[in-house]
Amino acid sequence: MIAIVLKIMICSSLLIAIYYLFLEKEKMYGFNRFYLLFSLAFSYTVPFISITTALPKPEKTASLTFEETAQQIILTPSGESSFDGMTIAWILYGVITAFLLVRSILAIRAIKKIKGKRITYLNYHIVSTEKRISPFSFWNTIYLGENYITGNIIDSRIFLHEKSHIDQKHSIDIACMEIVKIFTWFNPVLFLYKKAMLTNHEFLADEAVLKNNFNVKSYQALILDEIISSQNPALTHSFNFNNTKKRFIMMTTKKSKLILFKKAASIPVFMAAFMAFTSKTYANNPSGANTETQQLHPSKNVLPQHIDKAIYSSDEGVKNEKPLPVTELQKESFKTKADTLSPKKKTVAESNEDKNTLTEKTSNSNDHNVEPQYPGGHQALRAKVVNTMDISKMETLKGVIKSVAYIYIDENGKTTKVTTSGDNEMFNNELFKAVTTIGNEVTWTPGTQNGKAIAAVVKLPATLSFSKP
Repeated sequence: MIAIVLKIMICSSLLIAIYYLFLEKEKMYGFNRFYLLFSLAFSYTVPFISITTALPKPEKTASLTFEETAQQIILTPSGESSFDGMTIAWILYGVITAFLLVRSILAIRAIKKIKGKRITYLNYHIVSTEKRISPFSFWNTIYLGENYITGNIIDSRIFLHEKSHIDQKHSIDIACMEIVKIFTWFNPVLFLYKKAMLTNHEFLADEAVLKNNFNVKSYQALILDEIISSQNPALTHSFNFNNTKKRFIMMTTKKSKLILFKKAASIPVFMAAFMAFTSKTYANNPSGANTETQQLHPSKNVLPQHIDKAIYSSDEGVKNEKPLPVTELQKESFKTKADTLSPKKKTVAESNEDKNTLTEKTSNSNDHNVEPQYPGGHQALRAKVVNTMDISKMETLKGVIKSVAYIYIDENGKTTKVTTSGDNEMFNNELFKAVTTIGNEVTWTPGTQNGKAIAAVVKLPATLSFSKP
């Protein structure tokens, strides 16, 4: 998830930078409006697109295996709650998002509550208020003070300016921008996008006025006179929009000869961004293909499934290792509250006595324990991990590397946490990414103890071995 957010932020930053550097000062306002809207939608969409490509021929064959009994339940106290940094981050996100949503709703409500005389002027809705407010438009209505109406006539320049905002439906752009900002407020470049959109809208409205052969200098003087008025409501298009300098410059700017070139150049820019920010997955070759390609397959080794014993890899290098009881593995890898809060050190005799007691208790209670089940079973989980992992990055590695994923499943069957452990950090990270992605997609059948749903940890060992073709 973090990787996708980073891609969105980087992609949107690059595209808005291109706009400010090459497009903003060009007199092609319609294209610029499309560019801003499309680049924003593009930035928020392309990271979710996945491209499947064929794997290049490796110099050696990689074999990724999962043991048949890889899933092992490790019981955890059902009363414990997982309240970590991620939980705090989600709470903070929810609070800020709710605040921005309420603020936007109140801004719209404030506009709708403006009291005044509602009239129809040249087939457009007008709200004329006794209070002196600068003309502005919102959605399909123009708001302005009564002082702007003389003899039931509104200054043609003001009316044409606000009319163009309504005709070109600029409020839709701002509404979409506001929604994106509410839910992805953590993306700082959204403020640049909103500023660019508002400025471009004013360029379009000014162009609509000047096309009716009004004098440029008198129109500029009218805008300057309106700047003395108070600030207008949010989410609106104001006639006295304060980015005056840019507006005045663009009113007298001639069209550049490079306009067509810059429009055409935007196409390869988006193509390059598409290739850079899409997710890339690699297709597996058919099992019968006689090529030196990456082989991914679950192991067919069958090991006894006893949840009171730790299950090790079936490879020869660890065959002689003595399996530990689950309670010992739990004490070593996942400490309970009792382990954490008891600083007292025990003697060797006491430890051995406790070990025998714990082992006996575990063997007596295991008959009533049921491990969590992935939808479709353990084989489906192994196959899903195989298809999700990308081990092409590890072609430079040699020999056999191992990693173990621990999947925390709560009593509702939701994956709350994933950790990995192993000698190779690259393999650990790739296994972590694959298992986390899969865990977020499904709901498990939770583990039970004496018929009651409990939180548990599933252990998933994986072995990656390399050999020459």
